[in-house]
Amino acid sequence: MLDIPGLRILGNASDKSSVISFLVEGIHPYDMGTLLDKMGIAVRTGHHCAEPLMRELGVESTVRASFAFYNTEEEIDILEKGIRRIVGMFGG
Repeated sequence: MLDIPGLRILGNASDKSSVISFLVEGIHPYDMGTLLDKMGIAVRTGHHCAEPLMRELGVESTVRASFAFYNTEEEIDILEKGIRRIVGMFGG
């Protein structure tokens, strides 16, 4: 996902768990979430119960993908392809 144009992952802790919060330049997180939903890809958008911290960091909201032991690599690939498709729709 790191080579998707304009994509920025928030947080890079070495012991990071299975949650990825991200933004894509020029695409509002709610738009990203809605379009991914239309593709059958479930993500969350918003401030994820961290509004004071996000406000301090100057981040209005993010898109968050969560993975668990039952997710497959194919599902991760589908998420990446969905994000790339949406970036393309917005001219990226």
